[in-house]
Amino acid sequence: MRLPVVGPSAPARRRTVWWVRAALGVLGLAALGYAIFGFLANVPPVQLIGVAAWLAVALLVHDGVLVPLTTLAGGGLSRLTYGLGPVQQGIVRGALLVGALVTLVAAPLIRAQQVLEPSGPGSGVNGTVLQGDYALALGVFWVVLAVASAAVVAAVGLYGRRSKVRKTRS
Repeated sequence: MRLPVVGPSAPARRRTVWWVRAALGVLGLAALGYAIFGFLANVPPVQLIGVAAWLAVALLVHDGVLVPLTTLAGGGLSRLTYGLGPVQQGIVRGALLVGALVTLVAAPLIRAQQVLEPSGPGSGVNGTVLQGDYALALGVFWVVLAVASAAVVAAVGLYGRRSKVRKTRS
């Protein structure tokens, strides 16, 4: 005979969740206060103006450029992946996000390599600075990412079709 699982009542669970949230909120505010105090204690007042300007520009770039671009990209991606299921769309979005982040990390290296290692006669190339071909590595990464994500999307689609066939047979 199986006994029913008895858990705490709904009001008791809500109280527990409230206390956990309150404790995490207090902990977060304490960490934020510690960080702000440490920042103000260690940064000279002259540099605070530069930091404030940088934060203002970062906010403008984020809200004025990045958010509209990602919104448009998400809408376009929804149209491109219309025939795919939600899991497959998530795989495509995740692969594109990983690719964008790796590109974001590699782009400054590629640019620095172009600036620090000019080509041509008498360029004085320093072989110890930024070794490797970052542009080629980024291209190979994108190809591998595209092939791997396409294979996973296909496998998920095939698995979904097979499970639907099994459900209709039984």
